[in-house]
Amino acid sequence: MSNFYFAAALSTLVVIYARGGKSLSPSGAFAAFLLGMSTFSSPLWFFTVVLLTFFVVSSKLTKFKAERKRLLEADYDHSSERGFIQVFCNGFTGGVLVALHQWHYQDLSCFDQSPWSVILLWGYIGHYACCAGDTWASELGILNKGWPILITRLKKVPPGTNGGVSPLGLAASLAGGATIGLVAAFTLALEQSCHGFAWEIVLLGALAGLGGSLLDSLLGATVQRSLYSEKRKQILPDGQEGDDKTIAISGLDWLDNHQVNLVSSVVTSGLCGAAAWYLDSSIEKF
Repeated sequence: MSNFYFAAALSTLVVIYARGGKSLSPSGAFAAFLLGMSTFSSPLWFFTVVLLTFFVVSSKLTKFKAERKRLLEADYDHSSERGFIQVFCNGFTGGVLVALHQWHYQDLSCFDQSPWSVILLWGYIGHYACCAGDTWASELGILNKGWPILITRLKKVPPGTNGGVSPLGLAASLAGGATIGLVAAFTLALEQSCHGFAWEIVLLGALAGLGGSLLDSLLGATVQRSLYSEKRKQILPDGQEGDDKTIAISGLDWLDNHQVNLVSSVVTSGLCGAAAWYLDSSIEKF
């Protein structure tokens, strides 16, 4: 019961902080509270610290260089305040994984006593590393001095184009994922004396951040439409139609940005979990 009260208190503080900083809309605050209750009620600090790291740093980056971003993105003020769908798509996989781990393995004295426990933890790291990599790439990559390059055609496109990649964005995605991996490894080393500092988790986070961001860009360039207003000199938000001076830069109108984020995080999380399973099987065979 004490975990429940702790989760409720911390979730409430997170929501108050986010609402004060205009990082969450009312509906987004509700979704964040539910995600917090699922995550913060775990007896393992690992899950809580990883989520808080992703949330706090990403919120700060969203507000970084806000005035310049407003000139490049038509919906900056709206998109910087995350709603229910955006929080859901960025937190659903992580919430499910922590719930599964708590349900099955809350009594483990060390997470690697069970192969499936390791798989769930690696999947969790992969999820938030992917989300961090994509968020950091979006929030910092748009500030790249030169125009990004469309990942499928290798041609320059306006900043904010779905599927556009830049050196700054790629470096940011790698750094975002590595940060999640570093925080995860550090927390586990402090929390569980049976396990030393796991540098492989830092590498996992870095690869998941970069790989997840590239997957997100590939989907953004192919199954997500990007419209550019020549009149406003801005990329238009999903679902907004332009005028006769609006051109379609890339992609099909199949998925929106939130759906692309969800697919990318689910795939990246699954691949990280599969990597944990493969490595465990290889060790047993050896």
